[in-house]
Amino acid sequence: MRPYVIIFSTITLDGRLASKTGFSELSCKWDKMRQNKLRAEVDAIVIGANTVRIDNPSLKVKWFTNNSPIRVIVSSSLKLDPSLRIFQIPPKTVVYTSISHDTSAEKELSERGVDVIVMDGVCNIITDLYERYGVRRVMIEGGGRLNWSVIKEGCVDEIRVTISNKIFGRGVSFAEGEGFERDEFNRFEIASFKKCECEKEIHLIFKKT
Repeated sequence: MRPYVIIFSTITLDGRLASKTGFSELSCKWDKMRQNKLRAEVDAIVIGANTVRIDNPSLKVKWFTNNSPIRVIVSSSLKLDPSLRIFQIPPKTVVYTSISHDTSAEKELSERGVDVIVMDGVCNIITDLYERYGVRRVMIEGGGRLNWSVIKEGCVDEIRVTISNKIFGRGVSFAEGEGFERDEFNRFEIASFKKCECEKEIHLIFKKT
């Protein structure tokens, strides 16, 4: 058994999460409220190591204070600066890494109260969150590689995506990987869609068929 998994992303009209220079400020204030509302409704937020290094997020819930989900980082190398915001403030942070990780970094993070767990495969990680921490709902706030991994492994139940009115041309795609063959791809159906209150974005919810 595994948790219910939701990807939340805001993208450009051409499907980019960030520009070629790393610019990724796409969300209006209403989109940020949707993001934080979902954060408050889940038990864990999963994020990739590159996103942590580039954006240095805290992943704390704003405006909706009824819940504090654990923060989960997927990092094969464990090359993470302990001074990053996610390690400085509560709630709990967990890092999943590979067997070839930096052991000195593991010691330093463990001393800060971070759980460091060696495990491969993002679906295995999600299942472990259920078994180890009782997590029942997971929010993926991934970059392109993490999004691709959970989609490829077939452990996504829902995708919530906001489409902004910008076009980047080049940059980080919503899902970055080797791609599916013709008949291998996951199928999702539209569960709902709405024009954002800012009148410049559309928010869609897809559910796996």
